[in-house]
Amino acid sequence: MFEYFITKEELNMLKRDIKFLTAIRLMRMDNIITTLQSLFYRVLVLDKEDTVSNKRDRLELILYYGAVLYESLKTFYDTKDLLKSLEEYKINVEDINYLFQEWENPASFTKSVLAKIRDKLAFHFDEDVFPEAILKFDSNDDKIQILEADSEKSIDVNYSFILVLYYNYLLSYASKGNSDEEKLKYIYDEMNSISVKLRKVIEKITGELLINIVHEKKI
Repeated sequence: MFEYFITKEELNMLKRDIKFLTAIRLMRMDNIITTLQSLFYRVLVLDKEDTVSNKRDRLELILYYGAVLYESLKTFYDTKDLLKSLEEYKINVEDINYLFQEWENPASFTKSVLAKIRDKLAFHFDEDVFPEAILKFDSNDDKIQILEADSEKSIDVNYSFILVLYYNYLLSYASKGNSDEEKLKYIYDEMNSISVKLRKVIEKITGELLINIVHEKKI
């Protein structure tokens, strides 16, 4: 094992250093994206049991994942002036420009889908979403499930109707796929593609930003 560190005295000197502060913002983004990917792996791969709580967690995680990616791309784009002065920008310019375009292009996946997730479904509970979502709602069943549960414990409860409503709303903005399953796969694959590029670039950029600041110690 190993660790990187700075001294308390150095931290005090770095509190207004733009490179250090940018590196901190990028590391925060990387941490939360990695955490969400880890949680995805647990509920999609390690625990395949089709419980009510697992179904709820899988669907909710996609919403949080999309919202965090949106905010991460916004933050990453805000650092573009500094990034362009770095050597790693030249080395990773193709991936970086792809990420910049995701933010700049109003027709991009980020602006057409992730923005909906962030602004309407995950970080806010906008009242105007519900009438629109109900209008987009389509079901062949006369009976519409509101809630399901494996037990009376709150952890085993899923308010299924709101997730079905949200996903009907979300999938209507997916530009690819015929079935709901294909549309959801398209959304997840696009999010994963963005996050892979973003994490790769963040690791390279933070390495350059911190190379003359941190010290390495083997544990």
